Amino acid sequence: MRRSGSKRANARVLAILLASGGCRDVTVAESVGDGAAIALVTFDNGARVRVVELPPEPIAIGTPWTIGLEVEAPAPVELEIVAWPPRTGGREVALGSAVSAADAPRPADDRVVRIRVENALGRIDPELVLAGPWHPTDVLLSVQTVAGARAARAIAGPRTRDGLGWLATLAVDPPPSAVIAARAAAPLVIDGALDEPVWSSAIAVELVESQGGEPFGLPSTVRFAWDEASLYAAAVFVDDDVWSDFLDHDDALWKQEAFELFAFGRTTTGRYLELQVSPRGVTFDAHFARHRQGDAGYDGQWQAAVIVDGDLDHRDRPDKSWTVELAVPWAELCARTDASCPPRAHDVLRINAFRLDRPRRGPPLAGALSPTRVPDFHAARNAATLELAP
Repeated sequence: MRRSGSKRANARVLAILLASGGCRDVTVAESVGDGAAIALVTFDNGARVRVVELPPEPIAIGTPWTIGLEVEAPAPVELEIVAWPPRTGGREVALGSAVSAADAPRPADDRVVRIRVENALGRIDPELVLAGPWHPTDVLLSVQTVAGARAARAIAGPRTRDGLGWLATLAVDPPPSAVIAARAAAPLVIDGALDEPVWSSAIAVELVESQGGEPFGLPSTVRFAWDEASLYAAAVFVDDDVWSDFLDHDDALWKQEAFELFAFGRTTTGRYLELQVSPRGVTFDAHFARHRQGDAGYDGQWQAAVIVDGDLDHRDRPDKSWTVELAVPWAELCARTDASCPPRAHDVLRINAFRLDRPRRGPPLAGALSPTRVPDFHAARNAATLELAP
């Protein structure tokens, strides 16, 4: 853990909170008046919680870590310490300065970690673990003192308008998404139906916001399978307005709605493939010798099929979803990337998949299997790892 002798000052803690989106509803702490404290929160029940020791940063997903606190109170208290993804923890801020705390409840989020510490008094070192999938590069820590159904409100120190005390913002080192390709017993028929047994056993992974990895908002899943002949991918996208006007192979599908698959091979620094499919089943493909240095004349040997639950030709009629299924021969992957042939169980490839959605109203939306961290779908550094199941 980080010792108090090398701590950040109170102003530094608040500066990080501000940078994480905690600007409006975090109140800057009064002077702590204690050289050993990194931050100090005072509650309306008389309890005070000091941060005296921080863990080494960045925090690793799945690895336990502790934060050193000192609790002052007339009697032992129960603490609730919460680790928040920044967008969820800073919900009030995101909604703007005219929104009251009562109007801005923090949404349910499976990534939130809550722990209770009973009979807290004096020095405590509560342990937390961030579980995957976790994509944000920061975590916000809050504290409250609780007594039965009542939670005391923070009244001094770094705090929110709804009474949470902020302890710190810590850097996180989130890994790329990790997915498994299920083993298919026989070659699949590429028809978009997803009725082969392997698709029932393959794990469906929810897409996230394409750059930062926050929840995407549109139900969108991808799953993978493989056999000795091909790598298979399937995507199911809930969509009340499925549309695309493109009709010809290699049209600019990315300008409307599309599914995109990037195959980088074993590494993320060399040759790769980009494959796209529109809701009409129109395809686009490109081969790249290195980042964005592509071959416009490339036409790959791969298959794709789409089923639309709706009416592509009448946007005034509500739709339900569209489903994509594709197969990429290993011969193609090994010729165009550094993937190994023949494929073997436990081989690992780097891939990414995206959904492009362009609603009738509002800005375009993009979901990703693993967030790119930068505004570039070709950015491979954080591409997902895909392991071939036995």
